[in-house]
Amino acid sequence: MTRSSWLGALTLLIFTMGTSIVTPLLPLYQDRFDLSDGQVTLLFATYTATVVPTMLLSGNLSDRFGRKAVMVPAMVSISLASLLLAWAEAVPLLFLGRVFQGLAIGGFLGVGTALIVDHARASSRATASVVAGLVFRLGFGLGPGMAGLIAEYAGNPLHAPFEVHLALMVVAFAAIALTPETVGRRAGAPPVRPARMIGVGVPPGQFGGFALFLAPAAFMVGYLDATLLSVVPLYMVRVLDVQNLAVIGLVGFLILGTGGLTPVVARRVPPRASVVAGTLGGAVGSLLVVSAAGLDSAAVVVVAAAVIGFLNGLILKGGTAICGVSVPISERGKLMSALYMCAYAGTLPTIGLGYLSGAVGLTAALGAFSALALALAAFVVVVGTRAYRRVIPHVEPDPAAAIAGPGV
Repeated sequence: MTRSSWLGALTLLIFTMGTSIVTPLLPLYQDRFDLSDGQVTLLFATYTATVVPTMLLSGNLSDRFGRKAVMVPAMVSISLASLLLAWAEAVPLLFLGRVFQGLAIGGFLGVGTALIVDHARASSRATASVVAGLVFRLGFGLGPGMAGLIAEYAGNPLHAPFEVHLALMVVAFAAIALTPETVGRRAGAPPVRPARMIGVGVPPGQFGGFALFLAPAAFMVGYLDATLLSVVPLYMVRVLDVQNLAVIGLVGFLILGTGGLTPVVARRVPPRASVVAGTLGGAVGSLLVVSAAGLDSAAVVVVAAAVIGFLNGLILKGGTAICGVSVPISERGKLMSALYMCAYAGTLPTIGLGYLSGAVGLTAALGAFSALALALAAFVVVVGTRAYRRVIPHVEPDPAAAIAGPGV
């Protein structure tokens, strides 16, 4: 890891904090604006409508024109989102703020991860991928953790958390200004003619494996995260009678932040095995959330959030390591963005869970959540592992061999 990799990691940490601040505030939004459960989950998942296509486009653009050319506008977008959400007095402004967050995440997350890996030495690229995964999970977790504490104990709960994030973004802009570009014209490369097709960077011959193994596993991460960040806060308030916003923020911190410990604790677990174990374990962990109602214990939800967060980190540890080593630098932005795009697509089913809870109740809706998680895990283990049997690292061609040509 180089100084520039660490500067990129600091920027990623601060940036991601701003995307998840809303979690402990959702019950407040529901009360203030008289939102149904479905509308709350729709508000939470709205950003997915912009994050998925933006991620696909941003990875391609960053591989052509440079990482910072995409990252800086995304940082402006997340700052505007925090401004909107801090001072929103109407529901449409809340949704608009989430749209700006989606544009920001889509433009930054995969590209920012690629920048960290780009700046790492060749021998430490896999490590840099793991660090990037650690940092963005920790940043996502710090967002609701910080917001819950500020909202509960510092007053002005709907404004202050976003204002703190805006102050931190000043540091992020300074860090990215000190980080050199790695690709495109700023790095001294010749201009690249735009391709006619938008690609996802999957190595030739490996698309089936990625689609059946990495894609559904990443989808599982987003699905588990989004449910614990949008439906579960309502479940804790109404079913488990939790009134302390800091506790709800703690659940958000654990589901997102404990994944930061995964690369340290499970550093010797191979990437493919990490994905399998994380997917299967996360699905089983979802049963803990449902059991909390029968046990009438919010502590069970807290434990479940920590367990699922750690296991989701295992999936991302394996996924980012595979993406970091299996393609050249010219494809890395696309592939990282594609991985995260699949994860964010996993937030969409939570909208259905929100509306389902209005018909059958929050506990029954979370039972359906767990059933789908188990089905996804079974698919990855039974089908995905057969399609993707091993990681194939990318090997840069030897320039000396190319000059010498074939032997005679």
